[in-house]
Amino acid sequence: MKTTTRLTHILTAAGLLTLSVSPGFADIKSPPKLAAGEFHSRLLTDATPLPDGGQLQMSYATVVEKILPSVVTIFAYGGKGEETPEIEDIPPQLRPFFYRFFGEDGIPDTEDDQPRGGQRGGGNGRRNAPEPEAPLKPNGVGSGFIVSTDGYIMTNNHVVGEADKIEAVVEINGVTRTYVAKVIGTDPLTDVALIKIDATGLPQATLGDSDKLRVGDIVLAAGAPMELNRSVTQGIVSALGRSGMNIVRRGRTAGYEDFIQTDASINPGNSGGPLVDALGRVVGINTAILSRSGMNAGIGFAIPVNMAMRIVEDLIDNGSVRRGFLGIELEDLDREKAEMFGLQDQGGALVRRVTDNSPAKEAGVEVGDVVTALDGLRVDGSAKLRLIVSARKPGTEVTMTVLRDGQSMPIKAKLGELPGSGPVAQTEESSNGFGRGGVTGQNMAEILPGVTVQNLTPATRERYDVPQEITGVIVTKLDTESKAAAMGMEEGDVIMNVNKNPVRAVGEAREMAKTNEKTILLKVYRAGDTMLFMVNKN
Repeated sequence: MKTTTRLTHILTAAGLLTLSVSPGFADIKSPPKLAAGEFHSRLLTDATPLPDGGQLQMSYATVVEKILPSVVTIFAYGGKGEETPEIEDIPPQLRPFFYRFFGEDGIPDTEDDQPRGGQRGGGNGRRNAPEPEAPLKPNGVGSGFIVSTDGYIMTNNHVVGEADKIEAVVEINGVTRTYVAKVIGTDPLTDVALIKIDATGLPQATLGDSDKLRVGDIVLAAGAPMELNRSVTQGIVSALGRSGMNIVRRGRTAGYEDFIQTDASINPGNSGGPLVDALGRVVGINTAILSRSGMNAGIGFAIPVNMAMRIVEDLIDNGSVRRGFLGIELEDLDREKAEMFGLQDQGGALVRRVTDNSPAKEAGVEVGDVVTALDGLRVDGSAKLRLIVSARKPGTEVTMTVLRDGQSMPIKAKLGELPGSGPVAQTEESSNGFGRGGVTGQNMAEILPGVTVQNLTPATRERYDVPQEITGVIVTKLDTESKAAAMGMEEGDVIMNVNKNPVRAVGEAREMAKTNEKTILLKVYRAGDTMLFMVNKN
């Protein structure tokens, strides 16, 4: 059987553990409006660094006793919930649990089902006569942690964001209580959420400083893995600044990732629980795992608490997150692209598009610029630049360090506000900066092996759905065995630039392609996106 590696959120389906929950849902009053500054004053924080060269502890019981009272188990009811896993994705040893709680066709059994063959879970999981009074069952279970004595709880968006009703189970001094929770705000693009229960005098977690974490620091993960609430595991920080994992997104919009990687055991149900350091201070929110089986494989990811707190303060103040915006599309530099642009290393983010009427356009950023730093912070890739910009408020003035034609130069820009709906490429007008029109000459030609192009005409624009503002030549025939196809080019791609020069007609594109004997650099438009391809001609 083919084994694949999966990145998955760690919200688990309900059913492995029964906890007493409220018989019904009562309306919860909206908490009074609270300013971020006042909210912050209610938090416990401790940013002192961990001691260097500390000795290995024989027990972390004191650390566990400090954090565990603030950890809650969260039940999410209704809403979209998590998709039921395919049976092929479930390890054979866990399939009896799946059959028991979801039936053989993936439909959850109810408490009073009478299964076929005399055993629960042996039938199809459907009831012959559905009863409208059947108890409401949670579609997922996750974790969270209390950050204020009056009931504010931090967790993941994917735990509560789609839920119609939420319950939080708190255990204090051996007494378990279940509260109905209200969502204060969620942010799908970082997977952070803040909820609140109506209670006072609650034990609160102490928040640490995730910027001071180092690879090798000891950490503990707490939560309700497989619904085994109040569970703790221990490991180390395996890596910092993990991005580009494609874990967090909203539709086609990529999220903002800056994960702490850890080998502390994280499993389904740990979502939203705290990752704490050896002093019991929260440094992250457990979010996802990298695994071939869907269970812990020693690679887990947590959102840094500093990043999460910036999001929470926006949610408290505005009910949503306001992010800085430059108006550029970016690409990472591999070795060949770095050499093409005369760079000594592969750091930086390549600007492959600048949108009209954007802060970047007004500041003078150009396609082909390589951004290497912003406000003195090193930019080692496109994800890093997006993260730095998104963490700044709209209206903030920033200074970018840009490489252009081999020369380093500063560019100042005043950030706008990131549009709230969909990717930038879909919400703003496209602009390639070359104007419209074309150059007369050949109507069709092979500009490199296996790639045949034509001039853009009203007919080809309609056939391939190319906007009027896009100029270039369109690929109408592509040899599937060609190197261009292997690089990812497709029929219908519009070649806008050849070797960093704009092209508007076939003859022009063909002449530009001759300037390099070995490698050709193509800037390509495809369905709202712009890409760079480096194709070997031999």
